[in-house]
Amino acid sequence: MKKATLITVAFLLLAAAAIFFANRKRGEWIEEKRFQMATVTKIVIPRTKNSAAVLQEAFAAIDEVERAASRFIPESEINSLNDGQWHKLSPVLLPMWEKAKELHELSGGRFDPTAGKLISLWGFGPEGIKKEPTAEEIEEALSVTGLDKVETSNDFIRLPKGMSLDLNSLAAGYAADRAAAVLKKHGLTKFLVDAGGEIVCASDGKKIWEIGVKDPEKDSSGYIVLLRNGAVSTSGSYANFYKIGSNSFTHIVDARTGKAAKTALLSVTTAAGDGITADGWSTMLFCLPTEEGKALAEKYEEPAALFLEKSPDLKEGELRVKSFRGKIGSHFSWKDDGRLKITRTGQWYGQWVLLEINGRE
Repeated sequence: MKKATLITVAFLLLAAAAIFFANRKRGEWIEEKRFQMATVTKIVIPRTKNSAAVLQEAFAAIDEVERAASRFIPESEINSLNDGQWHKLSPVLLPMWEKAKELHELSGGRFDPTAGKLISLWGFGPEGIKKEPTAEEIEEALSVTGLDKVETSNDFIRLPKGMSLDLNSLAAGYAADRAAAVLKKHGLTKFLVDAGGEIVCASDGKKIWEIGVKDPEKDSSGYIVLLRNGAVSTSGSYANFYKIGSNSFTHIVDARTGKAAKTALLSVTTAAGDGITADGWSTMLFCLPTEEGKALAEKYEEPAALFLEKSPDLKEGELRVKSFRGKIGSHFSWKDDGRLKITRTGQWYGQWVLLEINGRE
């Protein structure tokens, strides 16, 4: 949920990895921003007579997810689960819990929604104390981590005392889905919801949304996702991290070892049919060993995934080494629009297309 005052700036930087660019005529569209989930959220819709009311309802849907899933709000639903008692999950929290269990199985346990204590231990929880934990502290946190320790019965759940759920890696994407559902309910067929970089958009078939994926170490280079319908999410190590001496620690923790994930990746960008899938998969693939993540992405038609890897010998003007996994659809032509130099023609991957770009001097 990319929240908490102490780490807001870091999450805003991560959100910049998925800045969108949309060509729109003055007056045809209305765009509104809010500060929610400790980041900037943005919704873009066609201007209508009831735009204000529709936007208010869509932003309220994002607030609803934050109140349910934020560990940084003491009275949130997710924090109420920590008392060792049985609780019925709300219709807001339940889909996130179900998706988290699915990703836990796919990742072989590296993605674990019960790792709240570990995440806090490494300084990325509500406490915000950034330090390298001792082996004893990690072992203690691991003792209350593990999906096998959770009792469930239909929509009811009971956590052992001391365990803390963390659904951060799904909440923003799911919040964008909930806002998008409101817009669709009101008959909108083209719109964009940006929940701090977790993007969900729709098109009437003609509208194409441009979503930039930056190269973390080169401001003038990157990639553009052209999206009609679906969602895009980016997870990376270059924004939300801290250093102690020569060691860097990222906000993504391997729940099997209890240690901050170490990877050769700079970021993973995923595109899927909905925000919760794109959001969860980008985190899961990032915390897996690189080749294992690529192999997993190769097995599934959705989501498609873009892996940006560290390239220590990168020369000026070169793009970072990337690997792409996804189903190739019909060819889509693109031309230089005066802002960007396109160095490779894109192709449709279902509802989206990836373009490799170099920025102009």
